[in-house]
Amino acid sequence: MQSFGDFLQDLSNNSGIKFNLHKVDGEIIFTGYPDIEDSYKHEIAVELENNKAFLTMSREFKACDKLLKYIIESKYSEIFSIREQVFYNLLDSKTVSVDKIDKSFPFISKGCNIILVNLDGNKSEALNIIRQLYNEQDVVSIIYGDSIVIIGAFEDAMEHAESIKDLITSNIFCKCYISISDTIYNSKEINKMYNDATEYMALGKKFRIKDKVFSSSSMLFEKIVYNVSDRVKEELNTKFADKFNLFDSEIINTIEEFVNCGLNISDAARKLYIHRNTLIYRLDKIYKDTGFDIRNFKEATVFVIAFLAWRERN
Repeated sequence: MQSFGDFLQDLSNNSGIKFNLHKVDGEIIFTGYPDIEDSYKHEIAVELENNKAFLTMSREFKACDKLLKYIIESKYSEIFSIREQVFYNLLDSKTVSVDKIDKSFPFISKGCNIILVNLDGNKSEALNIIRQLYNEQDVVSIIYGDSIVIIGAFEDAMEHAESIKDLITSNIFCKCYISISDTIYNSKEINKMYNDATEYMALGKKFRIKDKVFSSSSMLFEKIVYNVSDRVKEELNTKFADKFNLFDSEIINTIEEFVNCGLNISDAARKLYIHRNTLIYRLDKIYKDTGFDIRNFKEATVFVIAFLAWRERN
C-alpha cells in the first residue's frame, strides 16, 4: 500500500494539515501527527471500501474534516478495488471468506498463475502499463512489497511474462525481472505460489541468470545447487574459483549459452552469433583451463554446479 501512503503524505504536505489515519483494529495506515494531544484531537470515521478507519487531526482543522474525508475515500477507491484488497489479504495470509474469494477471482478454479515483476524503475508507472495491457481481461495487478504481483488465467504464462518484460523495458528503459508460479486451482495455494515465485526471483538474481524470466521448471537446477551443503560448495570453490576468476565475459557468456542450449553446439553457436568452429575452440579452451569437458553431460553437470556455486559467492 506504499502508493496510498505516498498520496497521504503529499496530501498532508500540500494542505498543511497534519493528520493520522488508522483502522478500527488499531493498525496504522498513516502517521503525520504522532504527538497530537487528546485535548486538541478531532476524529472522524472514514470508509475505505469495506474497511472502517479513523482520521485524526487537530481541532483547528475541524471545518476541513469532511473535505479531507472525501478526498481520502475517493483516492482509496481509485487505488484499491475490492478484488485488490482481497488479493492483498490472501498474500498476507489473512482470513478471507470463500464467497468473497469466489466473487473476486472466479477464474481460479479453471487454473491461473501468479506473475511477479521486479524492476529498477518506477513501479507505479510499470503498474499502469500492465493495467492498460490487461484493461479488458480478468487480471488483477497490485504493488506488493518491492514487486508488482499479477494474478490471472493465462493461456501461456511464459508468453505473457515475456510480453510484460518487453513492454516495461521498452517504455521505462530499466532492468526487469519476472518470475512465474506454477498453475493453481485453489485460493489456498495463492500465498504458497507467491512465495515460490519470490524464491525463483531471488535465485535468478543470485545466480545472475541471463533470461530474466524465471519459473519452477527453469529454476529447478539452481534451486538444487542453492541447497547443496556449504561444505560441498566450499570444496567446489577451492577447486574452481581461481580458474573461473580468470574467465573473461566472452567465455562466461559462452558457458551460459552452451548450457542453456542443452550442450548443443549448433544451437549455441547460432545464439552466440559465432561459427561452430569458434565455439569448439572456446570449449577446448575451457577444457584446457579447468580439466572439464562440458560437452560431456556428467562433466558438464559438475562444472555447472561449481560455476553456480562460484557465482553465488561473487
